[in-house]
Amino acid sequence: MSEFLDKKKGAALALLCAAVYFVSYVSRINMSAVLVEIIQSGFAKRSVAALTLTACSITYGVGQIISGYLGDRFKPQYIIFTGFMVTSLMNILVSLMPNGTLLVPIWAVNGFAQAMMWPPLITILAQNLEPDQYQKACVHVSWGSSFGTIAVYLLAPLLIKYASFKAVFIVSGIMALLMGIFWVIIFGKNFSGERKSPEVTKTETPSQDRFTASTAVLLIFIMFAIVLQGALRDGVTNWMPSYVSEIFSLGSSASILTGVILPVFSIISFQAAQFIYEKIIKNELTCACSFFLIGCISAVLLNITGSKSVLISLLMFALLVGSMHGVNLILICMVPPHFKRFGRVSLVSGVINSCTYVGSAISTYGIAVFTDAFGWSATSLFWAFIAIAGALTCIAFSKKWDRFTAK
Repeated sequence: MSEFLDKKKGAALALLCAAVYFVSYVSRINMSAVLVEIIQSGFAKRSVAALTLTACSITYGVGQIISGYLGDRFKPQYIIFTGFMVTSLMNILVSLMPNGTLLVPIWAVNGFAQAMMWPPLITILAQNLEPDQYQKACVHVSWGSSFGTIAVYLLAPLLIKYASFKAVFIVSGIMALLMGIFWVIIFGKNFSGERKSPEVTKTETPSQDRFTASTAVLLIFIMFAIVLQGALRDGVTNWMPSYVSEIFSLGSSASILTGVILPVFSIISFQAAQFIYEKIIKNELTCACSFFLIGCISAVLLNITGSKSVLISLLMFALLVGSMHGVNLILICMVPPHFKRFGRVSLVSGVINSCTYVGSAISTYGIAVFTDAFGWSATSLFWAFIAIAGALTCIAFSKKWDRFTAK
């Protein structure tokens, strides 16, 4: 039996995983999409709304580590199924709440449930696909997040107009329930038990396949770069509708609708990152550095010209967030397979992906506090500072990463 799936079946697996990630994103970022309406409707105060997103990011980050650990030891398809069942319940509970009193704990549980998706998906793809097909599959699965975001930001204004923001959570909860059932049935019939992971072979434990202090230090700085990426990607995404609403005096529905442009650019960024990584810059850290620099330039231009035109602002936001999606693809997707020889693909995937949400948790709440104190102009300059810090971190350890991956 071949170690990997054939290309046709591998493509089918990637498509299924993309569908999983699509629904996962819909049932998680829906809170961010309706944040403006939640505040303006009086359902929850701005501080509570911000704390809700922060709590979700924290539990999502912690859950990534736990999920990553479990994904190396148990069948990942069942971890994903459990995540969908819990997230479905949490979304429905939000729709039944009379006010935002329990919003924080419910959405914190949802964050933990959502963490059961990504590390198992990466493990499944890394175990079943050849390296080249794995890279392409990661891009396609990442599309799921972009299309999920587009779906939410298009659907949310309509549901708010004709029903209420609670309808967004009802629809999301139903989607998660159906996707969980569909996933466990389709995966079980077509892919379950067909491949044995080469990373869990107990007879293969050579000395060079053990973590050294040097490897640990390298991984820590990669994690730091990912924290910075998460701070920009999610923090900017979550608060962009509020920026547009406050700077250009747009209504909540119109402000939410502007969020569609971000995932459109993220799809372009995914493709650009894959092309640059495959054809031009083979080193993951050097490649990530280039996207951090694009983010820095975008933040500076937003500070200089953003308040003059809503279109210019949206373009700069799109470039800034899109470049962080490029960093995310390179560091979150392309780094973990290098740890297959340690038998820790899922754990490394969970640990480094959790760092995204450490940054997200800090920035989502921090941006609200910073903006209230210093205004949006100072905030955009701070985003530029974060991006340049990420670029410097990546380039400083790029040669060390070359030596690590050459082993």
